[in-house]
Order: sequence, then structure tokens, then C-alpha cells
Amino acid sequence: MKAKSWMAGVAAAATLFAAMTAPASAMAEEAGAPGTPQTSTNCAATSNTITVKGKDADAFKTWTNEGKQFLANRTFSVVKVADYKIDNGASGGSVHLETVKNLENSIIAAMQKNLLSTEGKPLYVSTDQQGDPMNWLANTHQDELIRAYANNPGVTGTALAAEKVNVNDTDKSMTLTMSEPGLYVIVDSTQPKRQTKDTSDNTVVYDGFNNMLVGTPLTGDCGVQNSDGVVDLTSSNLNAKTGSTTTERGGFYFTKVGVGSDRTALEGAEFTVYSDAQFTTVLTDAKGAEVRATSGVNGRVDFTGFKLDAGTYYLKETKVPDGYWSGSAAKLKVTMTKNDQGKIVLDSITDLSVPTSGLLNGSKNDLTSYVYHNVKSITQLPLTGAMGMAILGVVAVLCIGGASIIIVRARKTKRSFAA
Repeated sequence: MKAKSWMAGVAAAATLFAAMTAPASAMAEEAGAPGTPQTSTNCAATSNTITVKGKDADAFKTWTNEGKQFLANRTFSVVKVADYKIDNGASGGSVHLETVKNLENSIIAAMQKNLLSTEGKPLYVSTDQQGDPMNWLANTHQDELIRAYANNPGVTGTALAAEKVNVNDTDKSMTLTMSEPGLYVIVDSTQPKRQTKDTSDNTVVYDGFNNMLVGTPLTGDCGVQNSDGVVDLTSSNLNAKTGSTTTERGGFYFTKVGVGSDRTALEGAEFTVYSDAQFTTVLTDAKGAEVRATSGVNGRVDFTGFKLDAGTYYLKETKVPDGYWSGSAAKLKVTMTKNDQGKIVLDSITDLSVPTSGLLNGSKNDLTSYVYHNVKSITQLPLTGAMGMAILGVVAVLCIGGASIIIVRARKTKRSFAA
């Protein structure tokens, strides 16, 4: 039970190594009748490899060309912190850890600094009191202590050669080949550690891996749980796994209609999206397509097929429907944002006229409600907004002009009577 309990704790802390356990012979004797002959077993290290399993093999990779092209596998630095000391007797085998001698002082210093009691005192004091430091750590049965040490191991590793890091896309796993069996601290030394993969449809940001304290595999005869040299990051309780954030690009739409008795869906209105407020650079989406759309028979101007990032875009009506006044062409600002589900969606559409034209209706509270109107003549413009103000201005000018004529004529009439 002790071995099982300890190894479960290690697995929960995303570590995997063998510590002091009950000899296999002792376990066999508990299961059999007194005096029953025991079968000899062989405890041994089986390979120098450590395998890390994930949900996405691309988490083990780096990317270039703005995330669109695979560059290489991640890089890791590794340092062996303990050897396996294996004892095979007539009726079974056992294994314990022995801290690498030239690293022992640094490891003890790291433990004394980072592994503290609730009173702030070091939990590990000395080899005289608690024996081998790495073997002591394994036998604490405390996930949080193992994780705390892995985060701050007090030792610096050396780069693992690129050919020693192999990614299997089918199994969604990565295999690291060490120089010899033992317990290792593995550090993700990729620069930058955060890597972005861009599929055009979406982006995935991989945060990189926490440090791992992992051992190479042992035979089952060693009596050690989880001794296969595998760290399975698909388990929800592991905290060495990489975090990732997926953002799905998206588009937007709105509707084109007429006004008054002509308030029907308008077909044939062409809109172009620009990246600048001066409408000089036509926008291309993540797949390289120019962002243009033409309203269909239902009046819908549909940009949902484009792959846009969060940000601000500028929309211009580059062709009004046949029979409609070009002066009613739209100039709009479109804002896209990321929602709680990680998808880029429409946030708002605003009229760039100052004051506004009055031809845009809709609300960000109902993103499907945005409608832009075209008119056939200036007389159809709403009496609000820039166009309406312009009409009122013209009327005012005409009124002032008419009043001036009346005043001039009245003065001439008055002078004629005076004569």
C-alpha cells in the first residue's frame, strides 16, 4: 500500500520515478502461506527513454511564418538528479533513489529554501537526520512538495540533442532519450516558450510545459507503481501539462434595404473591407482572400465566410444597387471581438458620417439587427443625421434667400411711394 500511495502522489504531480519501496519478496510473502517458496524476480531499468503523452502532438512543436509552418520540435534541458540503486535478492528485487553526489548540496539548498513547514521552517534538514534527499522527497507522499521541488530544483540542465526528441503525431506523444537510466529534471527551454500555430481557420497558442521530475522505466518486478517511464498529460490532475488557447476566426453580416415604400431587400450592393480609416488598403483575411461581398436577393451582405481576427475594420459600399443614388453609399466601422467561447464575432457596426447619415439602423445588443438603407434620391433621406441636416440647411438657405428678395422688393416699393 505504501508504494502504491507514494506513486499515486507522484503521478498527480506530473512526476514519475521510483523511490524506496517494499521488496517484491515481502509483498509475495504477504500474499502466500507461511513457508511458501518464493519465485525469484529481476528488478531492472528497461530503457533510457521517457515518454510524454498529450492531447495534441502540435503542443510538442515550434512554428514559424507567423505560425503557419512547422519549424522544429521543442527544446529541453535535462539533468539527472538521482540514480536507481537496485537490489535483487533470492526472492525478489527492490529499488531506491540515490541523489547524484556532485549535485547533492545544490538540491538540499533548493529543498531547504522551497519546501517549508507552515511555520516557515525547512522540512528537509540534513542527510544525517533524513537520509538521501531525493529518496526522502519520494517518500513524503505529498504531491505539492514534489511539484514545489520540480518548479525550483536548484540545478541547471544541459540541452538535450534535437535527435533525442521525437514526436509521434499518431500517438500524440513525445519521446525523450536520456544518456542513462535514472531520475531527471526536465525543463522546457523553448524560446519563446509560448508558441502559436495558425491554421487560417483558427489560432492555437501553446503555453509550454512546466518542469517535470521524471524517471526512466523499470520492470514490474521492482514493485513500483507507474514505473513505465510515461507521463500522461491527458489526465486532468497533472500540472506539468501545457496550457493552450484556441481562437476561431469568424466574420459578420448585415442587410441592405430601401426606404419607405421601397423598404425591400436590395440585391447587387458591393462592399469592400479596408484595413485603414482612409480606405486605401483592401483587407485580406487569414486565408489571403480580399474581403469583399455583394448583397444577394435577400439583401444579406455576408462576410461570415471570411476568417477575421479581433480588431477594427473599415467598410465601404463600392457599388450601390442599380437605380439607387450613389450619395447614399455606406462608409462604416466594424469592430470584431473574441467571445467567451473563443470565437471571433461581430461587436458593433457604426456609421462613419459626422454627424451620422441616419441610413444605418441596428444595435450591438442584437447583432442580427444591423440594416443599411439605400435611397433613390436625396428627397428620401431621413430628416435626421448628416443628410437630413443638409436638406434642412438647403431649405434654410432658400428661405433666407426668399426673405431677402421680399425685403429688397419692399424697400424698392417704399422708395417709389416716397418719390
